[in-house]
Amino acid sequence: MKKIICVFLLSFVAQASLADTSTPLITIKAIGTGWGSSDLFIESNENVIVEDCSNVRLKVSSTNPMFNHILSIALSAYHTKSKVTLRVKGCDGTDMNAVAIKITD
Repeated sequence: MKKIICVFLLSFVAQASLADTSTPLITIKAIGTGWGSSDLFIESNENVIVEDCSNVRLKVSSTNPMFNHILSIALSAYHTKSKVTLRVKGCDGTDMNAVAIKITD
């Protein structure tokens, strides 16, 4: 019985540690690509850090299936100065690994 409880608790902790995190509402300050990289980098005016990453920059991998959607929404938010929230799934090097975006008014 103790083994079953232990396994259950370990699986719960493992799932919690793999959960994605959302940034607070931010305003996009800059959008760019890397030198020689097809990834997208987003910087905010608020300089927030989530997921214990060491850089305030958000990175959207070119392999992300929603890459074009994220770029389109980010550009719209940048030009209208709208607030956005980005979903972050861990770190990619020192950058936050952004996997989704939501625009608000």
